[in-house]
Order: sequence, then C-alpha cells, then structure tokens
Amino acid sequence: MMTIENLEKYNPSHFYDVKSQLKDYVYNNTSKLLENGKTRRNLILTKDELRQRQCYVRSKFLDSIGGMPSCETPLDPVVTGVVQSDDFHIEKVIYQSRPNCFVTANLYMPDGLKNPSGAVLFLCGHDPLAKHSYEYQMVCQCLTKRGIIVLAIDPVGQGERVSYYEEGSEIISRGTAEHTHAGLQCLMTGYPSARYFLQDAIRGIDYLLTRPEVDPDNIGVTGNSGGGTQTCMVMLCDDRVKAFAPGTYITSYEENILSGVPQDSEQNWPGFLKYGFEHEDILLSAAPKPVAVLAASYDFFPIEGTRKTVENAKKYWKLWGKEDNLYYYEDVTQHSYSFDLALKAAEFFTRSLEIENREDITLEDIHIINPKKLWCTKKGQIKEEKRNSRFIYEENLSLLNRMKKDVCTKENAYQWLKEQVYHQRDICALNLRKISRLEYNDLSIASYIWRSQERMMNHCLVFEENSNSDVTRSPTIAVWDGGTRQLKDHMEWIQNECEKGRKVLVLNTSGVGGIAPYQTGAQKVDDKFGTIYKLADDLIRSGDSLCALRIFDVIRSVDMLQDLDAAKCRDIRIHVCGWQGIYGILAAFLDERIESVSIEEPVLTYNSWVAERYYENEPVSIILPKALRFFDIDNVIGWMKEENRIEICKGDRS
Repeated sequence: MMTIENLEKYNPSHFYDVKSQLKDYVYNNTSKLLENGKTRRNLILTKDELRQRQCYVRSKFLDSIGGMPSCETPLDPVVTGVVQSDDFHIEKVIYQSRPNCFVTANLYMPDGLKNPSGAVLFLCGHDPLAKHSYEYQMVCQCLTKRGIIVLAIDPVGQGERVSYYEEGSEIISRGTAEHTHAGLQCLMTGYPSARYFLQDAIRGIDYLLTRPEVDPDNIGVTGNSGGGTQTCMVMLCDDRVKAFAPGTYITSYEENILSGVPQDSEQNWPGFLKYGFEHEDILLSAAPKPVAVLAASYDFFPIEGTRKTVENAKKYWKLWGKEDNLYYYEDVTQHSYSFDLALKAAEFFTRSLEIENREDITLEDIHIINPKKLWCTKKGQIKEEKRNSRFIYEENLSLLNRMKKDVCTKENAYQWLKEQVYHQRDICALNLRKISRLEYNDLSIASYIWRSQERMMNHCLVFEENSNSDVTRSPTIAVWDGGTRQLKDHMEWIQNECEKGRKVLVLNTSGVGGIAPYQTGAQKVDDKFGTIYKLADDLIRSGDSLCALRIFDVIRSVDMLQDLDAAKCRDIRIHVCGWQGIYGILAAFLDERIESVSIEEPVLTYNSWVAERYYENEPVSIILPKALRFFDIDNVIGWMKEENRIEICKGDRS
C-alpha cells in the first residue's frame, strides 16, 4: 500500500530515462535549425548574396522583437551638471527615448578638442551600478583618454533607471531579476523587451549626432556581456554606425545552449533561431565595416564558440577584400571588460574612427569617480525625480490595454493556436507501456508511459476504484501545477471523481512531476533561471514554447486513452487547476474529442498576469508568445461555454 508521499515521489525512471529527454529534445531540435542555417550560409559566395543575407537577418530580427517603436519623440536633452577630471570632463545628461522614458547618461568629453571627433556609445552589462561601476568607468576613461568622445548610458533596470523603485526601496532587484520580471510579460503581447533596450541605444546615437563636438561619420558602439548583446542589436539595425566592438558575448548558439547557462529576457529574441541564425549571422550583418570581437578566455559564454564564429566569419569580409576589418582580441581572464580589452578597444576605435592618437595609458592613469558625483539625478534614481517616468512594464501595459480593445475571433484564435501547438512536432506511434500497478486506500493505480513525440515520453498515474475490472469507466484527465508531485492537495477531488464511477488520469506533461528534468546549473529545476526556465527560453528562441509543447502533450494523452481502450474511451473530460491548467483548456479548445472542461477557481488569465506589476509565481512554463494578439483564456472559455463544454467549480481540495 502506497502513501501519498510515496506516490508523489514516484517516477518512471526505473523503466526509462525520462529526466534527460526534455533537454535532449530541445538541444536536438535546435541543432537541426542551426544546421539548416549553416547550409544556407555556405551558399553565400558573392557580395550580392551576402547583402541578401544581411537584409534577411535584419528583417527577421526586427520581426522577432516586434519591430521598433517610433523614434519621433523629441530627445529634450538636459545637462544636469559637469564633473572635471584631469584631461577630460563628464557631462551628466538625461534624454527622452520615448514619451516619458528618460535615459540617464554620462558624456565623457576629452579636453582640448579642436575639431569634431569620433564618438563611441558605451552600452553597459548587468552591473547594478551600470555606467558608474568601477569596470565601466575604467573602460570609458580608457577610451576618452585616447581622444574618443564616449556616451555611457544606463540600461533600464540598472544604475539610475531602476523600474520597481518604491519609497526608496527596490521591490524587484535591479539587473537580471528586473529585466526578466518585466521581460516575460512582454512576450505575451509579442513586443519583447529587447526592442526597448535597442531603441534606448539608438536614441543615444541620435543624441551624439546633436553634439557639435561629434563627427557624424565616425560613430562606434561597444559594450560587454549584456552590453555586448545590445551592441549586436545595434549592429543588426543602425547603418549610421561605422565600427563595432561587442565584448564577452559573441560565441555560438550551438555552444551556448550546451553550456546550460540561462540568459535574461532582453537577450532572448523569440523565433530568431527558427531561421537557423547563429552569432555568425550577427557578425556578417556588419561586413565589411570594422568589427572587433572582444573575448575572455575563461568566460561562461563558451570561448570555443567565439573562436569558431570569428574564424567562420572572416570569409564575409574577404568577399569585400577587407579581411583586416575583422579583429579578434582575447584576454586570459574571466567574464569582464578587462583593462587589456579596454586598451585594445581604444586602439581599435582610434584607428577605425580616424581619431588622432594620444599618449598610451596605464591603469595608474585611471581615477574612478564616486558614483554620487556622476549622478544625473539629485537622489540617484530617475523615478524619484520624474514621477511620470515610464519603464518597460508601463510600456507593455499600454500595449496590453490597446489590445483589449481589439476584437478576438474564434476562427483566428483557433488557427493561430493550432499552428503554435503542431509546429515542429515529430509525431510518432505512442508505444504505450503499463509499467507499474500500485494501490492507495481503496483505489488502484496504474502507471503508464508513452511517446508524445519521438524521444519524448509522457507519463500519468491512472486512479480508479478497486472493483470489477469489466466496469466501463470514462476518463477525466487532470492537469494542474506539478502533476503527480502535487497529489496531496487534490486527493479528495480524485477520490470523489472515482466514486462517481470515473477514472482519473493525473498527467505529467513534458518536464512536469515524475518526469521533471535533472537540475542543470546552480538553480533548482523550477526556480528562476533554473532548468525549466533555461529550456523554455531555448524553445522560445527557436520559435516554439514550453506551453505549446505541453498543450500538444495533453492532446496526445487523449490519443493514449483511445489506444489503451478505444471501446471504453467515451465522455473524455479534463479537470484543470492553477497556471498549468491552461494547457488543458487550450488543448480542449483544439480537440473536440474532449467533451468538457471543469475549471477549479480561481480562473487565471494571461491579461491578469501581464497587468500585474508585482507577481510572485515564475510563469515561464505558461508563456505563449504573441498569444494576446489573438485571444486570452477568458475568450476561449467564453467560446467553449457557447458549446456547453465548460464548468467552473470551487473545488474540493483539503
């Protein structure tokens, strides 16, 4: 006789390795996409073919981030103060990127400029202090002491631009936590957060071009880590830039995916890998302009990917006869914009931007300034000074409210959802196995596994009363958070359903319950930046989603029931609860074999989550990118109510 605790711990790994399969599935599918991209790149033999590829990459990148917001907003720049150093001065600048979206920036200006000079936009990585951190001040000083004008801007969620700042406290930690908190919500509207990071950078270039000290024909961009990501986005989009130096970011998706290291939302461009794009495509988009790839030998961005990507990219510059315009600098250090890399960047930009050489510098020439002296705002946060400031959450909420006014149609929603759920699926024979027979109180329990797709097993526990086995029991598929790992909270409902003469199939969709994956990385499987987050992130980048995959799994569980006993498979119902219950609702919307759905309150919707400023649960597993352009869960429930296929119930959980 099993206890509930033992049932919750049960998994079918004694029969089949179910814990490696989700990771293997994601990696193998991604590898196929990347191989297709490699085949296409190998066909680039002329400058015209390269130009076509550049246009194609740019177009699909812009599609992946929902296009660019309007750039018609006046910059309205304000210089709030000036700090003088030994041979340069720093202007404290605030400009407006979009309506009421204020960007805080430091403009490093070399003393003694006689003519307009080349300028570099510096884009920060995820350091909490952003432009005021030791590392980034050091880099900016290295550049400006060599005669380069530098504009260093705070990314949203860092430095003086903390979004979730209330009465002197950060409710959501700045940096990766904040970027992901807001960024996940943006995926649902189809306007990913990357577009806002990109536009802030492009408006920074707009600002540089307003300055009489700047030579408009000699603009460069650099940054490392998250700033390297932003540099690459600008590389894909802005023709005004003459030279780029992305740091400690360029590797290859092939190697990066295998590393198991997650990234936050602005670094995930939905569907970008669907077209087989690699970091090599990011580099080729800039050919034949001067590009310096800055790398760290001991980086968590795999260095083997960096070396291979740069080597492969050389041929695109060679087509133009400008092989010398692609540079590669590698420092034997860990993930950072090191002093040696800063010196190499300064050397690269002085040459590429036609800047008159100044004396070489040493680390002793760098004098870090107290961040408070560099604040553009009085108290160190733009939100304290401009109460009407808008950040990513507010911008996405405006889009959400606009979408609510659009009319959703059942036909459009059905066709779009069907495409998401069935796209990239590798349907195969179920190969159903009954692998265990268990008991709990007066219930018999059978454990089944079957192939939802090639190399992908799903699992369930089927509960029914111990009695005459010839009795026909119609099935209810149960879909809730945690699957068979969360039986205790639902056991009263299971028993009641079985007493009604039905059998209950508690379903584990891919990566849930007894078939949860092994932990990869430092975080627990279901935690923020844990295994599920990483794999969901990879799927979204590949034009898929964990949500769509699991909806497909629910539909395949209906196939499994019919395969088990088609004669007894009548009146199939689904019971759902919690966020993962969304899989069951949307599966029933697509599959009319499911007679009805009972929804345990509260009824959760995408709108309610996306509109929530401070949410607690990590919702990555239910994200269906762009869904809110076509429907919300309450729309689907309404359409199914018209067919008498929905019941809302309070539930019997103890």
